[in-house]
Amino acid sequence: MDKVKNKSYIKLMTAARDLFSEKWYETVSVVEICKRAGLSNGVFYRYFKNKQDIFLKLLNEIVIYYEEGFSTISGKSFENRMDKFLDTIVKSGVGDYKKDILIYREGQYRYPKYEQHLRDLYGKGVSLVLLRETSQAEQLFISGIARFVIIRYIFNGVSYDKTKIKKIITDGIFYDEIKNYSLIFNEEDVIYPHILKGESARSKLLSSGIDLFGTKGYYKTDIHDITRNAGYSVGTFYLYFESKEAFLEEIVKIIGKKTRRFLTINQKKQLNRAENELRGIYLFLKYFESNSEYYKIVRESEFIVKKAANNYYDRFEKGYVENLERTKIEDKKLLANSLMGISHYTGIDRIFLNKIKDIKSVLKELSIYLTHGIRV
Repeated sequence: MDKVKNKSYIKLMTAARDLFSEKWYETVSVVEICKRAGLSNGVFYRYFKNKQDIFLKLLNEIVIYYEEGFSTISGKSFENRMDKFLDTIVKSGVGDYKKDILIYREGQYRYPKYEQHLRDLYGKGVSLVLLRETSQAEQLFISGIARFVIIRYIFNGVSYDKTKIKKIITDGIFYDEIKNYSLIFNEEDVIYPHILKGESARSKLLSSGIDLFGTKGYYKTDIHDITRNAGYSVGTFYLYFESKEAFLEEIVKIIGKKTRRFLTINQKKQLNRAENELRGIYLFLKYFESNSEYYKIVRESEFIVKKAANNYYDRFEKGYVENLERTKIEDKKLLANSLMGISHYTGIDRIFLNKIKDIKSVLKELSIYLTHGIRV
């Protein structure tokens, strides 16, 4: 009986893992999971209360694997321990790394406690690598780089160089020193691009979508809500957009363009490249705190319109590559993704998890690692 039970349980979990990685949570049903597993609904309810229950069990499996992976980091040298840390990011998945990450990406958005837990596990992993207690800034520098780079590279089918990642962590990124904090954190003359408020029907629909997706979320907003809020009929919506997903893709594109524009026009000529990078991280956080609806939309888009979300990051990567100078390694794509990772996970800590109270202090410490790397 136990063998039969285990086989049915495994079949249902496997089917759910496949479906939740292929489609976003709201579009998957219990019936679909059972059909994929080749089992009846009655068998499903022997093991799970509902769809949420099996989704949470998948998240718990992933967390357990990471707990085991990070807790067993050891080795005589920093090199050995760092290799195990990097390998754990990839190998701690239950089966297929891409599937696990796709599921966890949505899970961390829906259930912040899972991102909090994983964030804490990464922190413990960093401490085991360095064989000492580590600060929040050290954890963000190491795990932000490693986590973002590995996820981005694997999803794009690109191989990453562990030796270069370790060099960035130990040596830093820039040759320039970061000193001019008063100008880096200056907000008096910050220019904000105009909010999308055109008079055309298309512009009004997009403005309505940003408002509603940012407050209610994508799933809880339907096309009728968008058109009603903009003062148009559903027919008008389909004159400009072929679907709700295509509409979200356009919004993500607009948010990316506005964010990149904001960061570009607020760079300071008086600052060197490293100082402007720290200013960029600071303003990035300020911008999304001021436009929290943008932050929510981009996070949600990562598991609804995956291609558009990936293009969003591709455009940031391109901008970094074009402007990086005086760096300690030549691989600008790797450096771009490393810097994006630091910003991304600092943003999650600050905005999503509310873990950073004094952002200037954390960024000042990060500035040391950007130029000198981590002491090992």
